[in-house]
Amino acid sequence: MKKKTTKYNPDFFDHAKKVIGKKRYNKVMQESKILAHEIRLKMVREAIGKNQTEVKGLTQPEVSKIEARKDMKISTLAKYAKGLGMRVQINLIYEDDEENEGIAIYG
Repeated sequence: MKKKTTKYNPDFFDHAKKVIGKKRYNKVMQESKILAHEIRLKMVREAIGKNQTEVKGLTQPEVSKIEARKDMKISTLAKYAKGLGMRVQINLIYEDDEENEGIAIYG
């Protein structure tokens, strides 16, 4: 009997969707959005399947430095996001607002 082999899938999220099913995957992603208060830029870049050299408008050393920073200008973050094909959204949220509603600022 021939053993079934599967091709390695380097995209974690694509693989997870296939393993646990689309419905369950979507539920997990919604829950993770609620739970994720902080995420590193490197994790965002990797989640969309790009390496440091694929960030448009920035060199690989620039991307590396940005991802290592703990604090940066909003303009730097906006340039990084644009290079990923994204944009920055900052939410101003009242401290006593438990539903996390507030004012969105786009950049």
